[in-house]
Amino acid sequence: MNERQQIPAESLVSRLMGEGRKMLSFGLIGAGNGVVNYAITVGVTLMVLAPLGLSTNDVALGAAKALGWMVAVSNSYLFNTLFTFAAESGRRLTWPTYWRFVASGTVGLTIEVLSFLFAVRYLPLSLAAIVPIGLAFVANFAMARIFVFSGGR
Repeated sequence: MNERQQIPAESLVSRLMGEGRKMLSFGLIGAGNGVVNYAITVGVTLMVLAPLGLSTNDVALGAAKALGWMVAVSNSYLFNTLFTFAAESGRRLTWPTYWRFVASGTVGLTIEVLSFLFAVRYLPLSLAAIVPIGLAFVANFAMARIFVFSGGR
C-alpha cells in the first residue's frame, strides 16, 4: 500500500466513531421496536384472539406475531431513515428502500432463528436465546448499512 492509499489514523478513528454512533442508534431503535412487536403480539392475542377462542390456534397466533413484526419493522425503517441513516437517506422515505429494509430484516430474522436452533442444542436456554440476538443485530446492521442505506457508495 503506498502513501496515497493509506487512511490517516484520525480519519479512521473518526469513521469508526461515526459507525459506532450509528450502531448505537440502530440498536436503541431496534430495542424500542422489540417492545412494539411484543406489545402488538400480546395485545392482539389477549384482546382479539382470546375473545374469539383463537388464543391457541397456531395460524391465528402466527398472524398476530407477523403483524407485530411488520409494524415493528415498518417503525424501525421510519426511525432509522429519519435518524440513524439520515445522511445516507436524505431523510426520504421510499417504497424501494422500505422493501430492501424489510428484506434485510427478514435475513436477520432467519439468521436469528437458525442460530437459536443450533445454540439451543449446546447451551442452556437462557444463553441460547441471547446469543442469536447479538448475531442478528450485527447482521441486521450490516445489511441495513450496506444494502439499504449505502449512501450511493
